[in-house]
Amino acid sequence: MTAALLAVLSMVSFAPASAAPEQRDGGSSTSVLAAGYALTENKYRADAGLGTCLRTFSGNDTVQVGDCAATGTPTDFTSMRQWQAVDQGNGYVLLQNKYRTDAGLGSCLRTFSGSADVRAGACAGTGTPTDYTSMRLWKTVDQGNGYVLLQSKYRADAGLGTCLRTFSGNDTVQVGDCAATGGATDYTSMRLWDSAAFAAEGWPTRPVIGQKRALVIATHWNDATPADPAPIRQATLGDGYASLRSYLQEVSGGALDLTGDMLEDVDLGARPAACDSGAIRSSARAAALARGVNPDTYDYLLVDISRHSACAFEGLASQPGNWIISNGVGHKTWMWTHEFGHNLGFQHSATLKNCPTAGTVTRVNGSCTQAGGDDPTDTMGGGGMHLYPVSYRQFAGWIPDAQVVGIGSTGSYSLGVLGESGTQEYRIARGDGTYLSLEFRRPTPPYDAYTDSDPLVNGVIARIVTSGATMHNRLVDATPATTTTADAPLAAGRTLVDEIADAAVTVCSVTAQGANLRVAVGGTTPPAC
Repeated sequence: MTAALLAVLSMVSFAPASAAPEQRDGGSSTSVLAAGYALTENKYRADAGLGTCLRTFSGNDTVQVGDCAATGTPTDFTSMRQWQAVDQGNGYVLLQNKYRTDAGLGSCLRTFSGSADVRAGACAGTGTPTDYTSMRLWKTVDQGNGYVLLQSKYRADAGLGTCLRTFSGNDTVQVGDCAATGGATDYTSMRLWDSAAFAAEGWPTRPVIGQKRALVIATHWNDATPADPAPIRQATLGDGYASLRSYLQEVSGGALDLTGDMLEDVDLGARPAACDSGAIRSSARAAALARGVNPDTYDYLLVDISRHSACAFEGLASQPGNWIISNGVGHKTWMWTHEFGHNLGFQHSATLKNCPTAGTVTRVNGSCTQAGGDDPTDTMGGGGMHLYPVSYRQFAGWIPDAQVVGIGSTGSYSLGVLGESGTQEYRIARGDGTYLSLEFRRPTPPYDAYTDSDPLVNGVIARIVTSGATMHNRLVDATPATTTTADAPLAAGRTLVDEIADAAVTVCSVTAQGANLRVAVGGTTPPAC
């Protein structure tokens, strides 16, 4: 495959915005992230020996912090301190209060336009200019130390301070800047919250596991010669290298197996003048039904059409979803692995390049530039058939949370080999809803068939990851002095400073068994190797 061809795929393989992606296999739906309700406690208040619990009151919609133990009087119930996080399927949650719910009152923690106030109110916005549903939406951002930031979507959209916070000297709760000034009355801990409602959430996931079935349809227009079905069958459902099926078995560690059936020589009729993905899928489905095969009994629909110049893509897929259209390249396995990544919820990846470097230290800050299509280890951004990165695997439910570890303190860490035992990924929260992901690969043929000396398997791969309803990776080029990303990993003896995370990572050594790291959290100088 050529780099140019991969770049074309990377640019055009999203489904059009007008097409509503079909969702199956764990598509997002509204669900409670924790069983029941839990207390939500503030770290600053705990450190100061004050009442820590976020609470409501009877007779008004006030929200403050106070004692976690109720007096049991008619106006002071434990339920006033109990909250549940309800997933909204877009990376955000509603925070609902039990007392208010039991009383039939507006139960959701909400913000307002024009002020930093928070109160309890209706969970649905009216849609007026001053009452948006986004005022009730919160993102829980793990800080790797047992606490989370609670960030308001409305405030983020408006470019305002987003974090729920407390203050010294009173019980007030408001939204404000997520970064503390460091003065005697403004601590980071004022923004840190602990609750079983959030702990139960874990890392965001959209699991796709078990036995899944795909209907592969090799189609052609009536003015085109039907494609040879054998290469298409091998590239999708075939056994062994290379096929989408064997790729998914390998990258999932056996957690996902894609089987199914194939229809050959399906005539879709006259070649249309325009490229309409919806019409193509409808025609393919109708043709399958005419042959007595119901596409709705399958988990995925994979359609290969005769090459059509009106279709400005190599492959097109719903994200997340359950269909893929191949523009006459159904024999190319890398196209299917890329597009199936979209089905799983993976966006096109990008790369941070030209980050400032001094000696052995590279710094991630606003001076870095961003490009796309040149992550050589990610099939979603120029990586051919190389296996999905660790963040995708965790999102798809193929790596247990115990092997994905958040780093919240300075120290020494051992990173295992991707796909083997030990810690598969370290994550460092950046305070803005993203995290720094650390991954270490070794050659694992046939898909990750690197040589032993390849820089891609002799350093720690660093990415900035945004995780919610979908996943987005940005590879950090930790060796920006060269003109290639083929040496992007952080090699032994080098340090990466992430100024957004206020953290730094030094790779002390790498072996066939993993990488030995030193990490600084809350500073930019890791301990010596």
